[in-house]
Amino acid sequence: MNEDTYPAIALLQLERRLQSSSSNREVAFRAVNDASQALRFDQAVLWRLDVFSRPLIVAASGLADIAGDSPYQQWLVRLLRAITPDPFDKPQSFTLAQLPEPLVADGAEWFPGHLMHCPLRGPNAIALGGLLFFRAEPFSDAERAVAEWIAGSTGFALWAWRSERSSIKRWLKSRKTWRQFAVIAAVAALVSLVPVRLSVLAPAEITAARPIPVTSPLDGAVREIVVKPNQIVKADELLVVLDDTGFRNRLELASRALDIARADQQRAIFKSFTDEASRYELQVLNARTQEKLAEVSYLTELLEKSKLTAPQGGIAVFSSQEDWRGRPLQVGERIMMIADPSLIDVTIYVPPEDAVELEQGSEVNLLLHVDPLSPLQAKIQRSSYEATVAPDGTLAYVVRAELLPGQGLPRIGLRGTAKIYAQRVTLGYYLSRKPLAFLRRTLGI
Repeated sequence: MNEDTYPAIALLQLERRLQSSSSNREVAFRAVNDASQALRFDQAVLWRLDVFSRPLIVAASGLADIAGDSPYQQWLVRLLRAITPDPFDKPQSFTLAQLPEPLVADGAEWFPGHLMHCPLRGPNAIALGGLLFFRAEPFSDAERAVAEWIAGSTGFALWAWRSERSSIKRWLKSRKTWRQFAVIAAVAALVSLVPVRLSVLAPAEITAARPIPVTSPLDGAVREIVVKPNQIVKADELLVVLDDTGFRNRLELASRALDIARADQQRAIFKSFTDEASRYELQVLNARTQEKLAEVSYLTELLEKSKLTAPQGGIAVFSSQEDWRGRPLQVGERIMMIADPSLIDVTIYVPPEDAVELEQGSEVNLLLHVDPLSPLQAKIQRSSYEATVAPDGTLAYVVRAELLPGQGLPRIGLRGTAKIYAQRVTLGYYLSRKPLAFLRRTLGI
């Protein structure tokens, strides 16, 4: 005995597999693939209705999945709309001659010649979808009966999984469930009114409180940075040497011109005792000598300015010696800062999307990366009114905070994360502030 001799055995085995399926997706897969043991066909397709009552292809024999935008899927949807106005009326068979010519032309590679459609129904004639069977030979009456049996078993299995969802709907509609929801909503509403302190996390850095800038007094280029970054320097200690080659050459030429002017002046003085005209020439030579002397004095002063010294003792704050060597400078361009290590501030960069109302004296907790377990206490001194470009290239509001006394003084340049505490708000506002801001940015309201 085999299943071809006794198709009833194959039908019973198929029905058992459908009943043991663990999901409606597995039911559809077994219906189109395992049905070949009871019914001979070239292709089987199972479709269902979506939430908008449109046909949706769920499974096809021999295919793991059907893409929603594939030509085959689109052709099957057109076929379902063309075979009958009511696909749940009764099982129907079709040939190529019974279908519209454009549909046949587009699906010639998928339509072997004969088609049988069986609607899927649950108890009480609930419409669920349908099964399509394609093959080259026509279907006999016995095969139609087998196809109807397969469709009936598949429809009941799909309805069983649908009834599971219905039980969830019944649970949602029960009065006890709504009472539970009401209690939970009331508790959530009360909890959302609990006052909490609004806080913001932002990157922070230890900076000098009142640093003195060291700027270039003239146009030129850096020859050498004598000190190292973060080196402690004394007042009047040499910091920077500018390239003075041009000034030295000009000073040498001016000194020679001054010597010539003085020689001419001395010669005119001797001649003025005997020559009246030399007395008038002497006045011109005196003026020229004074001009050359002023030029020499000016160039000497510029040459002295090419060596920059520390205006006070402190820490030399700049990037690196290599970055500055050979860099051209303009008058007033800052090279470094001299900072007093005992006068420090906390500079906080608050992103615009996290900005809150910050008042002077607000509490700040600073966690440095080098010591995250020892927070430092500070209070806000001032904050900027508009966002500026932060060191990392992003826009941020710059907030200055002062460390409270009685704490260790961290080194200038250390970075960390600052937690700024603002006014008290309700817990509901605290939790919904960022989601609401995201919705406003996304929806433009």
